[in-house]
Amino acid sequence: MSFTVFGRGVSDPVTIDEATSPGLLRPPMSVEPIRAASDERGRPPLRPGRGVAPASEEPLRAYREASGAVQREPAPVSLAEQIMSRPPITVGIHESIGRARDLMWHRGIGLLPLIGDDGRIEAIIARGDITRQRIRYSDLAKMPVGAIARFDVLTAGPKTNIRELARVLIEQDIRGMPVVDQGEDPPVVIGVVTRSDILRALIHYAPLELWL
Repeated sequence: MSFTVFGRGVSDPVTIDEATSPGLLRPPMSVEPIRAASDERGRPPLRPGRGVAPASEEPLRAYREASGAVQREPAPVSLAEQIMSRPPITVGIHESIGRARDLMWHRGIGLLPLIGDDGRIEAIIARGDITRQRIRYSDLAKMPVGAIARFDVLTAGPKTNIRELARVLIEQDIRGMPVVDQGEDPPVVIGVVTRSDILRALIHYAPLELWL
């Protein structure tokens, strides 16, 4: 199977038809406001947080090169492992929302896989899951990231066809998905493919090369 749904104690292979069917994934969770906020509206401040030191330029350049932000030589591509961003940036399921938000800010990413105590992927969080919460950010930041995460995680295998992957992202209306190597025990997240990675591939590679 090219796609697998992970969660707490869950590892279910799904077909391409199942992966594109409505209702496969439950919506992300929300937290109730502690008290009304007039101006913050649950949005994080427009400045880097204090939880993570700014990343140095060299690791960021390596990450951008791996994810395709730096121009690469054209070559035929058709598999998820060829366009995924790697190494993947992940956080533990018990980390705070503030920590997750800071990582997204400093790394310039919008999606974080959440790893459980046993090393398996359990959930996923997107930048929008944080900004849509109707609660003051000062209160939200202290909560565990699992409080607002999505616990149905649709993942791809490294050999998943890019055309199928793009179709699933569109049909499920999700930003991206982790790429998991199930040959390891426990299965290991080896990368992340987002809509931006697919668009970047279209820029770097001719259309006929992309869909071989």
